[in-house]
Amino acid sequence: MELKAIRLFSVLAEELHFGRAARRAGVTQSVLSVQIRRLEDLLGADLFIRSTREVRLTEVGAVFRDEALGILRRVDQATRAAKAAASGSGRLIRIGITSAVEVSGLMDRIAAFRATRPDIQVLVRELGTVEQEAALGSGEIDIGILHPPLDRPDLIAEVLTEDVFLAVFHPDFFDIGRKATWRKVFAHPLVFYSRRRAPRFYDRLIAFAEHRGLAANIVVEAESFLAAVAMAQAGLGVALLPQQLIPLQRGLTVLPLPGNCPLSLVTAAAIHESRAKDVAVTACLESLSQGV
Repeated sequence: MELKAIRLFSVLAEELHFGRAARRAGVTQSVLSVQIRRLEDLLGADLFIRSTREVRLTEVGAVFRDEALGILRRVDQATRAAKAAASGSGRLIRIGITSAVEVSGLMDRIAAFRATRPDIQVLVRELGTVEQEAALGSGEIDIGILHPPLDRPDLIAEVLTEDVFLAVFHPDFFDIGRKATWRKVFAHPLVFYSRRRAPRFYDRLIAFAEHRGLAANIVVEAESFLAAVAMAQAGLGVALLPQQLIPLQRGLTVLPLPGNCPLSLVTAAAIHESRAKDVAVTACLESLSQGV
């Protein structure tokens, strides 16, 4: 049984006139008559009573009409669902972000994507880079906005931004002067991002200090960059923070670090390789990449 025949039957069942039904369906009356006759032969029963004065449904035709309408509705629903899946609409995209991303311009890009694609629901969850790598691998999140380098070879990452680091401290507690040398910086207790959240980041600073014959005295390991700002304001140490946090550093002294600083905050959007052909995910990635 062809879907075309069911559609033509439904049109005729509504119009009850071969001429009007044919015009509405965009076929000739002869084509319509042939399709209805084939359908009746297949079912082994007449669907319409035809006379020179009227066309009306038989009892079998009335039963078939109700079932046919249900079939057509389900076909239309399936078609819309398939088109939605192909365009990425009707989806939930789960995005992981680090604490640094929370106060960056990347949040504006996420908001812009939500505004332009209201058909896609976006759920944002704060996770560290290590946690995001695991969540991408397990499928708990679809996109991670995190900080390379990454350990998992099955992740595909695209760099979005790169930010320099600064020395940030409260002038009532510390006096480094107008220029931050590494010897001056490492002479003070430091506030830095926790090793649990970013082990490579942490180890890079320790190794750099040791290479220069100095010691990085990290007295406070903050779980977020926002927490590090608060700890610097409390005078707990000299915080090493990315430049994008400057608007939050009220009352603090901010000094550029020497040009050989081993720290830069690279932020990338990462997905698992299995998501590479997901239309909704790639649409979101394109939006995040704008302005790079």
